[in-house]
Amino acid sequence: VRHSSTRAHGELARAMSARDHAVMFVVDVSALDRCVVACAGDDEDEARRNGHVATTSARAIVASCIRGCVNAKTQLRTPSQRDHCFGLTLFGARDTSNDVAAAALDDDGEGDEYAGIVTARQLRPPESKTGLEYERDILETAAAADGAADVPEALAVACDSLIRKYSPEGVNAATKKRLAGCVKDIVLITDATGAATMQSAVDDEFVATLLDGMKAQNVRLKVGVVDACEMSRARGDAGVRVTASATFREPDFEALRQACDVLAAADAGNDSGVVGASALLLDLQIKRVRPTSGYRGFLSFGFNAGVNVALYKLNTEAVPVKLNRYSEELADRPEESHQTLVETTYRNVNDLDGEFVPPERHVKAFRYGKQHIPIDAETESRLSMRFEKSMKVIGSISMDECPLWLSVGEPSVCVPQPSTKTTGLSQERAAADATALSALARALDDAKLALLVRGAFTEGTTSIHIGALTPRLTDAGDFLLYTPLPFKEDYNEYSLPSVPASARVDADDPRLVDAREFVRANSLDGDRRATTMPWESLNPTLRAYRDLFEARALGAQASLKRRPSLALGVAEASACDFAARFGLNAAQDRSARPRLAADEDAAKAPSPLRVSASLPERPQSQPSFAALVDVVKTEDGEEEALVSPPDLDVFDDME
Repeated sequence: VRHSSTRAHGELARAMSARDHAVMFVVDVSALDRCVVACAGDDEDEARRNGHVATTSARAIVASCIRGCVNAKTQLRTPSQRDHCFGLTLFGARDTSNDVAAAALDDDGEGDEYAGIVTARQLRPPESKTGLEYERDILETAAAADGAADVPEALAVACDSLIRKYSPEGVNAATKKRLAGCVKDIVLITDATGAATMQSAVDDEFVATLLDGMKAQNVRLKVGVVDACEMSRARGDAGVRVTASATFREPDFEALRQACDVLAAADAGNDSGVVGASALLLDLQIKRVRPTSGYRGFLSFGFNAGVNVALYKLNTEAVPVKLNRYSEELADRPEESHQTLVETTYRNVNDLDGEFVPPERHVKAFRYGKQHIPIDAETESRLSMRFEKSMKVIGSISMDECPLWLSVGEPSVCVPQPSTKTTGLSQERAAADATALSALARALDDAKLALLVRGAFTEGTTSIHIGALTPRLTDAGDFLLYTPLPFKEDYNEYSLPSVPASARVDADDPRLVDAREFVRANSLDGDRRATTMPWESLNPTLRAYRDLFEARALGAQASLKRRPSLALGVAEASACDFAARFGLNAAQDRSARPRLAADEDAAKAPSPLRVSASLPERPQSQPSFAALVDVVKTEDGEEEALVSPPDLDVFDDME
């Protein structure tokens, strides 16, 4: 059995872990009384009956929002967050009740230090009734009638409560250092009159000392501006025409903005700032999660060109807690699980009596809208095929054809991967990816285009996602925004029935000429300066064997010793230029033979019709697709060689 003091010390260390989060609300009650909230209409009573006006005072609105923040934290917190604390400090009040003022009075103070500040609620983990207590304190605390409250003194009292809470006695120096790194937020609610009492750190020594202490204790300052517009936004009144508020941009808030910038400069994760009270209080009611990448891999453009990217959702709101069904039949027995299991039965809709269909008679179906189409075993296996993790560009469309309302999911921002141990990328490659992604976003913005992509976000997944990449140009950098589109790939392979022999049209020379012109018109040679066939630009190896078959058809002694042509096609050349410009060419990392220019390759490559007799004959390996010679016995007993035609289906497996 462990000693009680040791167990208490363990509980203290667990409660005061570095993952703790404390929020101290500092509310200016005099500012709430100075704020006049507009009514929803000319007749307030009629607006109340229509449900447009829920509250008519700024105190009631702010108190309701703070109660919602505390209740949301109580309901959505995880077991690791059960010791996170909330506190409430009111200033601009008629009375004075705080530890700092009491200590100053004991040190022979004049009694006017830290006046009008009330520590209504100490920092402690919230309970179910904590939100109601905060709301009642804000509504019932009387405001002072003379002048504005002092914001620096209110911040000093709030910091004193945070430091006392997270600097317990009886712990070693290492524990104190770790506890000092806990996240501490001060949510200041005031107006322009109260913000004017804050002086710059350069002009006021007390403010400079206060900011140094806040930086040392990792305290973040979030200022919420109170005015009629912000109160209407927080109330959600549809009857009042709410416009964008610019109160927090007034010169009275300049000192608070400078203080927030000083605190944010010391830590990259410090989000101190001056915003509207409605946005600040409503955001605290939403549970946020750490951004996690939905996809981390290679965005391929084809021909070994691509960028290492990661997709992050713009919305970091946590998924609502899943509620389980429980039964109250055994409520008097706490040892039972009380979990309710759901059993699903199926009825025959074609039968008037609606008989139950047993499981052995169930037929698997594919859901298409509100219908269920039965599928066979072959279709089921095709639908359950696995795909490897990838994200490929399949085309481009105009931005007008890809509106955001067409999205079927939450958009994600596409950013380049950094150079870390997790990604395994070098700093040069990460810089090249960032530069290429920025150039691509700028080019798409200039052309008003969106890239269509096909993505399999996990390895071995059965689902394919079709989406669009649109440019997202921000002050932090140029990125792409991935928007899911309501399209799916068709797994079915349709084959047209063959035409009967009587209806077939014989191939003649004019038809062959028309077919050749059609292929030339759809080739990759856009300038039409040269005749480029598909086998001459898409697959150089295929072109080499095509020339070989043509030479054999003419009776020439062609050989496979000629080097395949390595001329670049039009599409491949543009992709390689893009990769070479931004250092994305994957061919540099592997031992591959460099490609040659088309004219240089044509000058050095021998013709398939000219075979040098001086070259020594080397045994050539028979290719797998070459003609096979079978020996068949004829009726006369003589052996006859039958030459089977080459299997041209092997070209489908070539890259």
